[in-house]
Amino acid sequence: MNQESMQASAELLDMLMQLLDESTPQELLPRIAKVACQVLHADSAVLEIPAELADEPFRFAYPASVAISSSAVRRAREEKTAVLWNQADGDVDISKSIVKNKLTSIMVAPFRTPSANVVSGFLYLQREARKEPFTEMEKKLFDQFVHVSEKIAFSAYNRQSDRESLDALRGITRKGAIVYSSESMAKMIAKAEKFLALPAPIIIRGETGTGKEVLARWIHSQSPRAEKPFVAINCGAIPENLMESILFGHVKGSFTGAIDTRKGVFEEAEGGTLFLDEIGELPLTMQVKLLRVLQEHHITRVGDNREIPVNVRIISATHVNLEKAIEEHRFREDLYYRIQVMSLDLPPLRERGQDVLLLAEDFAKHYAQEYGLGRFHFSRAAEKALLAYSFPGNVRELENKVQKALVQAEKCIIQPKDLELDVLREKVKESPRTLKESREISDRAVIDSALRDANGNLTLAATILGVDRKVLREIMERLNMKKEEYKKMRN
Repeated sequence: MNQESMQASAELLDMLMQLLDESTPQELLPRIAKVACQVLHADSAVLEIPAELADEPFRFAYPASVAISSSAVRRAREEKTAVLWNQADGDVDISKSIVKNKLTSIMVAPFRTPSANVVSGFLYLQREARKEPFTEMEKKLFDQFVHVSEKIAFSAYNRQSDRESLDALRGITRKGAIVYSSESMAKMIAKAEKFLALPAPIIIRGETGTGKEVLARWIHSQSPRAEKPFVAINCGAIPENLMESILFGHVKGSFTGAIDTRKGVFEEAEGGTLFLDEIGELPLTMQVKLLRVLQEHHITRVGDNREIPVNVRIISATHVNLEKAIEEHRFREDLYYRIQVMSLDLPPLRERGQDVLLLAEDFAKHYAQEYGLGRFHFSRAAEKALLAYSFPGNVRELENKVQKALVQAEKCIIQPKDLELDVLREKVKESPRTLKESREISDRAVIDSALRDANGNLTLAATILGVDRKVLREIMERLNMKKEEYKKMRN
């Protein structure tokens, strides 16, 4: 083997090792196409697998839009091996594609199903005219790459099938990024499924960090609008003076800094779904304008007088008690009835039982892979600590705790100290009769200590606890704790 062949083989081996890191077919298949481009120095690639191998037909193009030669694909399937065509070859149909698309050469290989002689898909590579054509040696390398990639793909499908079978035995359900086994989540998802095909507005209620946007994205993905955009904004994070421009867009020169004309999120989400997070924080002036859009289905950009029709589904979310906000004249009652045609209540993590362990496992797997670490396991003590803790920051806090634990854990085993939950539990000094009482006592003790250390400063106390200020304020309201009492202590 010459030096060039050895170098190519070494590069191929390194790339194949990257493929082994991908755990699911959905992650693996796009990676195969990209790696093929890298190792064979191609300009573009297409990997296509029909439904006989996957639950749904799969097609991935790298870059996003690639024109392919159907004649080349058909020939590769007929010959059942990797095939190569260059500009100099005499095949009229394929030569037309090469000339039309300004290519130097094309390589295609069948991508087989586990049945040895059944061709199910193909991997397609091409080089543009500015590059040297593929060589016979590269064709052999391509054939080897596809052969190994097929085996890796089949293993990924088998692992996914095994996982689904195991999930079914354990009573675990997965809906996109949502995983659960609890009855509270099952009831909420069953209710959500009734809304999927309807265009009516939905409001998702739940504490901060419970995953309201994750749920909204899943609803969109299962709706007739799934192929259209999903656009999300946080109404509580946008300055009031910019809110109208961000929602409805503006024209050039409409205000200082408007150097060009821009679309708002309503236009960006055209035909799809607009997710308005923390809608309870929307200023009253903008509530009036939002109501008008929902009633009349058109928007007007800032600085313009033209009405632009819009067709979007509104999914909003809030942790605020809107009924109370209406009584206090902080939220318009007419807007309330517009956005709350259908309502979903997302339960807090403390009411989801074993779900906390399922989510922790998924987070550990995801971040261990992202950080390039090994496979991690939770000790029994760590599992008990997770179940005993109330998670005031909900799923977002759990994700944060698991990320930290991966860095601190030894020998890939996560212990309670790595999760930083054991210190919180030691502060519980009373003997409650119920789990709910235990969690409330734990929350109260920890927040009390943080507020004392922060001299009643809510922002500093939230930083000490590692949660968002809004989360801390919400928990204090639930526990009837007043920050003013701690400011009196300071004085």
